[in-house]
Amino acid sequence: MIGTVLESTPPRRLTMTFDPPGDTHPGRPSRVTFDIEPYYEIVRLTVTHQNVATREDLEAVSAGWPAVCANLKSLLETGHVLPRAPWEMHAGLRAAQMARNDPRAAGS
Repeated sequence: MIGTVLESTPPRRLTMTFDPPGDTHPGRPSRVTFDIEPYYEIVRLTVTHQNVATREDLEAVSAGWPAVCANLKSLLETGHVLPRAPWEMHAGLRAAQMARNDPRAAGS
């Protein structure tokens, strides 16, 4: 991923662009905001992904962010990441997205 930090308010908020390398969708890049707020004795992390270009991209990020958050939760609670990388949990969606973004595939 390629991204530019748009807003940083430690330790509460981070907003950045979210742009796969070689992506040519109009309206790109999309934008991701991570908000952290107190919630009783713990904290709440809210991930908001906006300006997603296509339905397929929406499906990919809708599957991807929960996997990434699960991996982060595991790391914070146990000191170890999950046995499978988050992007491998939804390899089919990722492969389809990468194929769409591959400029070499357009000429095939």
